[in-house]
Amino acid sequence: NSLIHLNGIRLKENLSLRKLNNNIQISFAGRIEKENDPGFFLEIASEYLKNDNNAIFNIFGDGPLFKVLKQKYKKKNLIFHGWVKKEKIYKITNVIVITSPIDHFPYVALEAKSYGIPVVSCSKGDIKKIVINNIDGYLDYTKSAKKMVYLIKKIKKSYNKFSKNSLKRSKHFDLNNSCKKFWKSIND
Repeated sequence: NSLIHLNGIRLKENLSLRKLNNNIQISFAGRIEKENDPGFFLEIASEYLKNDNNAIFNIFGDGPLFKVLKQKYKKKNLIFHGWVKKEKIYKITNVIVITSPIDHFPYVALEAKSYGIPVVSCSKGDIKKIVINNIDGYLDYTKSAKKMVYLIKKIKKSYNKFSKNSLKRSKHFDLNNSCKKFWKSIND
């Protein structure tokens, strides 16, 4: 009977639906370390790019695996950005991919949704409270790069729907409402 309060995020004002250009921009954003499994993201990129060069895969972040992975994966459609401001990440990104095996309540998923960006994740944990399959992204406990590519391509086919739903569902995680609920529960 514990009371649980979910994180909130400050929502952006006047955001419009995301549009896809010729090249879909698929991004990983976070620490480049074993726990987040950026290597799996790069496997997904390699699998996707085997049959479709109309995609750009972005890796945003830094960490102990950054240099090793950047040396190992040298492809035209794969860009290692390092740390950048979140506005740049979400300005160019069409889909966020979260590859960590366990991610309880990833802030990157909340941020992405607040920009109308769908999320594809293979993580276990409370991310299931953020991402709803076939509504605003996909959550599948898989380590199959082919399966993840399939899910990304499903989003690409109905991108407007996923972007619209991401924006709509981000309102469930509004920081002001989260704070009000928290203070109300303390005062009750």
